[in-house]
Amino acid sequence: RPVPEESWKQIYPKKTFSVTKWHLLTSRLYKLLEEFLAIGQLRKNPTAKSFYLARAYRKLGEEKHFNKTIANYQNQLQQQDLRDISYLQQMHDLTYEKYDYISSVNRKEKSNLQEVSNYLDTYFMASKLRQACYALSRAIIQQEEYQIHFMEDIIRLIEAEPDFLKVPAIAIYYYCYRSISEKDNEIYFIQLRKNINQFKDQFTPAEMRDIYTIAINYSIRRLNTGAAHYIRETFELYLLSLEQGFLIENGFMQDSTYINLVSLACKLEKFDWAKKFIEEHRASLSLNSQTPLYHYSLGKLFYEQGLPDQSLPHLVLVDAKASFIFLGARILQLKIYYEQQAFDPLESLLESLRVYLQRSKNLAYRKAHYANIIAFTKQLLSLSTMTKEEKLAFRKRVIEAEVLGEKDWILKAIG
Repeated sequence: RPVPEESWKQIYPKKTFSVTKWHLLTSRLYKLLEEFLAIGQLRKNPTAKSFYLARAYRKLGEEKHFNKTIANYQNQLQQQDLRDISYLQQMHDLTYEKYDYISSVNRKEKSNLQEVSNYLDTYFMASKLRQACYALSRAIIQQEEYQIHFMEDIIRLIEAEPDFLKVPAIAIYYYCYRSISEKDNEIYFIQLRKNINQFKDQFTPAEMRDIYTIAINYSIRRLNTGAAHYIRETFELYLLSLEQGFLIENGFMQDSTYINLVSLACKLEKFDWAKKFIEEHRASLSLNSQTPLYHYSLGKLFYEQGLPDQSLPHLVLVDAKASFIFLGARILQLKIYYEQQAFDPLESLLESLRVYLQRSKNLAYRKAHYANIIAFTKQLLSLSTMTKEEKLAFRKRVIEAEVLGEKDWILKAIG
């Protein structure tokens, strides 16, 4: 890091160093740097450049240049493929700039206020719907609470005027929102999938990544509540996202994405695909996760292939701070111990899992999932002493459990 006095001598070799003047100089330099960065972003966005140029011509009263530039700006917007929320905002800004021009040059001319209002409505509705989707998703996953106003009014307006669903940004986030908020009504998710397929080229890659993430999280949540038919749906969503490069950001793949893809592939008996994926994408994991997640994934693969003796050596090597890796490996161990009738290590493992869950604070709805697995596995240990009626009652409790990702395994164990 350069010393101020030395830098001062390079700039002003004949002047005495002044702390006050040095701070003033660096402050001005910082502001110039900020302007440079902002202008750099503007140069990367030709449509924004046209908009601000048109605004400058309007303020200068250059009617001819304004009309030419604003027409060019509108043409650029219409020719681009994007029809996302940013597009709606830009169209609102464009129409408002036209209105500002009309009202300042010829107030008797008929204005375009209705067009301005229409674009403001669509921009506002799409933005609120998107924000509500993000808020609901985080509320479920991270247990965070948000208050998003106007949602009831927006939903009521869309249902009263279905033409709003012709706007891609409104349609996508409307079905996202309804899917998350009414998870038991699959019709909204079916419509969401159709809209994703129809409009995926009309959103930026960054926004499509978020949309796929919302859809994937919805599917995973349905899976964790026992909706087994979402296995293929979730896998296909992941594959679409992977093919378009959305699952790797800044060179890294999220740990949960890696193991979820492995787990889903195994459930669909795509074992060769899973093995290839495990090896090819190991380097995409963070350094802290590479080793534990690699062994957990191989343990998962071997278990699902019916090779528990090859699975256990990998699972015992899993020592991770991330709860989902640790718990995932332990649940696999639990299943292997039960299937091999290794009841002593199984009881020890169940107790350690109970203590772990008791101490864990950030598992959200997944905590109930793991707690149910522990509780039902403990009951499996008493299965041989149960009467026929007790077994039927046990089976009924498992079937009715809302949060239980291992429901099929437990029901199979009950017989």
